[in-house]
Amino acid sequence: MDRSKAGRHVLALAAWLGWALPAAAQSDSLGKALDTAQQAQRSAVASQQRVDQLDDQTRALLERYRAATWQSQQLNVYAQQLNELLAQQVTEIQSLRAQLADLDRAGEDLMPLMLRMTDSLAQFVSLDLPFLGDERRERLANLKRALGDPQVNAGEKFRRILEAYQVEIDYGRALGVERVEIGPETVDMLRVGRVALYALAPDGSRPRIWNAASKQWDALPRGDAAAIREGLKMARELTAANLLQLPVPAARSAP
Repeated sequence: MDRSKAGRHVLALAAWLGWALPAAAQSDSLGKALDTAQQAQRSAVASQQRVDQLDDQTRALLERYRAATWQSQQLNVYAQQLNELLAQQVTEIQSLRAQLADLDRAGEDLMPLMLRMTDSLAQFVSLDLPFLGDERRERLANLKRALGDPQVNAGEKFRRILEAYQVEIDYGRALGVERVEIGPETVDMLRVGRVALYALAPDGSRPRIWNAASKQWDALPRGDAAAIREGLKMARELTAANLLQLPVPAARSAP
């Protein structure tokens, strides 16, 4: 190869190298620029995500604040209602205390009357026909215990006295039956209100009537046994109420 051609080759290689070196430098700069742009974009996305997250947190905090504010208002209204209710209850308690004081004073005034009523009832039971003795004596004993109990107020004591009187009144309006002992014998006793007491042996024999004057049982004719049996059925509600043809004890003359 002659020198002229060799020189041209050298010049061409030099020219190519001169072009290639700036192009590589430009490629590196472009890559760095792209990396920078991508990093900036990622940073922007991350920043936007943080902003969105903060915005969600802000909305959640705002909702919690609104809920807390509403709850506080409701609690204030409820507290006001409780204060009004408390004031009403305080007034009612004061009124009840005044009424109780008046009732206690009234109870002290009523006590002599209640004692007299109880004594009269006890005397009436002792002089009455001899029926339901254990039940009636127990009722009177409970009544006397209540009268002596300071824990029982006057109103309750008076109510129990009236209740005992009502029970005794009801005895005079109905038929009654119970199993009693006459000497060694167990009999069925028929009570016709407070008019009379009749007794009949379990086998339906030996009809008797209570004699209030002599405080003993008198024998009746055997023909009265059927009427007494019918009365016992009526008292036990085994048959419908009907008329009974029974002898009635003579009225006692006043002393």
